[in-house]
Amino acid sequence: MDTRRIRHFLVLAETLNFSEAARRSGVSQPALSKSIANLEAELGGSLIRREGRLTHLTHLGQAMALHLREVERATSAAKAEANRLSKGAVQPLEIAVMCTVGPSRLSPFVLKFLTDHPDVELSLHDVTTARIGADLLGGRVDLAVLGAPVTDSDRLRHIELYTEDMVMACAVDHPYASRPSVKLEDLSRQPYLDRLHCEFRDTFLATAVRENVPMRVTVRSEREDWIQSLVQGGQGVTILPRHSVVLDGIATVPLNRRDMKRSVMLSVATGRQDAEAVRDFVDGARRHDWQ
Repeated sequence: MDTRRIRHFLVLAETLNFSEAARRSGVSQPALSKSIANLEAELGGSLIRREGRLTHLTHLGQAMALHLREVERATSAAKAEANRLSKGAVQPLEIAVMCTVGPSRLSPFVLKFLTDHPDVELSLHDVTTARIGADLLGGRVDLAVLGAPVTDSDRLRHIELYTEDMVMACAVDHPYASRPSVKLEDLSRQPYLDRLHCEFRDTFLATAVRENVPMRVTVRSEREDWIQSLVQGGQGVTILPRHSVVLDGIATVPLNRRDMKRSVMLSVATGRQDAEAVRDFVDGARRHDWQ
């Protein structure tokens, strides 16, 4: 759809006067009339009704005026954004963060990076394990912060940022909250809140079954905040990474075993570091003291 025709029509819809609309548009009246006629042909109906000296919008014209104003606004916004990006005023950086990665260890580095790179416009996307690999390889994001590798693609490079233990989470007034550690057998005696998006979930539940201590699952949810809210309210316990707790009123207790921990990694696709912002973020992550 020709944007000039859209502008001509919107000016005419505002003035309801062909002569005035032509003057404001900087074209001759015949040229304006032809532009409107072409738009009507494209849309399949009359937009303007003339009754003597009076000009009215038809029902189609009224509806199209609403929609085409949105088109014009979107077109103007797109041009402004293209101008802003093409001039290098900002460097957009899209980062997918696995939904189980808590902010407490990541935020200090991100804030320092933004302070050192005021021209970077950062977008952080909360992404599930199922999507994050495709988003990274497909170019929808530049980098990904993962709790575990999500693909064996040789196009990806992984940089370990830190390791963290898996811990039991419970309400601060829960009987287990004051214990120095808990065993799997202890957890099996409590209502278990199952975090469906946890990349460690299958390993944990398989271990429990193999050791004949299956969990008594009472709630399953893909939402980390819902599970933590239920834990906070004393509705059960869950296993999660130590730094994933984001709500007050939750106690964490170490598990009495050494085989339940994870590495948090920064992943980037081969060739993506050609972008300055990506390269600087990766270099900064390598140098940062994550401990």
